Amino acid sequence: MSAITPYDWAIIAFVIGVTFLCVFMLTVPLLLGGKAWGRAKQEQFESGVVSAGGARIRLSAKFYLVAIFFVVFDLEALYLYAWATSVREVGWIGFIAAAVFILVLLIGLIYEMSTGALNWAPHDRRKAAGIKPKLGSPNMDIAAITKFNSIEELVQDPTGKIPAQSAIKTSQNDQTEIAQQQLKE
Repeated sequence: MSAITPYDWAIIAFVIGVTFLCVFMLTVPLLLGGKAWGRAKQEQFESGVVSAGGARIRLSAKFYLVAIFFVVFDLEALYLYAWATSVREVGWIGFIAAAVFILVLLIGLIYEMSTGALNWAPHDRRKAAGIKPKLGSPNMDIAAITKFNSIEELVQDPTGKIPAQSAIKTSQNDQTEIAQQQLKE
């Protein structure tokens, strides 16, 4: 049998360290986290906005186009970074390969711009159609646009169908149910 080398000890220490870190990260939140449960706590919540509607909405294909552009140019940056770190080792052949790579991507970008794939804002479409923007009329009343009749308008979604503050209403309903149960007892 051969002896364990320092390289083997490093791998063993790494595996033990990663295992300990994973176990630590999974158990400590269970020990320190809150234990309260409720309907309002189980509701989906993201970035300070209570969700309204389902997750299955139809998006324009242009959103996917932007995502593909991001992936393409993100990969370009990745390959160019790898090339930049080894520029001395690859020499002129690597430089020519990187130049061809950049040239192909530049031709693709010019083609996308010529087809209008990057102009998907309403302003760009109006400009391409020759429509001048209407900036406002002299008799526009800002107070009439921004007024509201009651506090319920602030609580409801503009469509009037989905409560925008359903978490607050749910917690109020929970408090009401608790108070009613205490009265019954």
